[in-house]
Amino acid sequence: MTILFRILDFSLNRAAVPASLFALWLAILYHVSNRVPTDMPEMLVPQQDKILHFVFFLGGGMALTASLRLLARLRGFPLLFVVALAMGLLGALDEYNQQFIPGRSGLSIADWIADLSGALAGVGMLHLLVAFLQRKK
Repeated sequence: MTILFRILDFSLNRAAVPASLFALWLAILYHVSNRVPTDMPEMLVPQQDKILHFVFFLGGGMALTASLRLLARLRGFPLLFVVALAMGLLGALDEYNQQFIPGRSGLSIADWIADLSGALAGVGMLHLLVAFLQRKK
């Protein structure tokens, strides 16, 4: 079965859910990345934006990891490499895009590091979750 067939075959519900969650995550990333600062929430704690980058990319990293595990049957280092590459690129594109939004700054290395760190933490968290669920069986 090809990856495209696995995505389109919704009888494989286990794979359709994380793939759909990752697609939703991408749509939210696009929407948030293009918002003008006037409609952004006020920062309540120092470095709150880095925390938000980390947490948001943690969710995206988990969804992409689950999708790749189920659709492409990736495991171990190849899985980590693909997720790091994809999420690192998405984080870089997000930072690049933000420089063109009025009132936003872009190309922040600190934001990109928070993005990549969150994505890698998502890989680790999903790995721990899968291990926990397999032990419960």
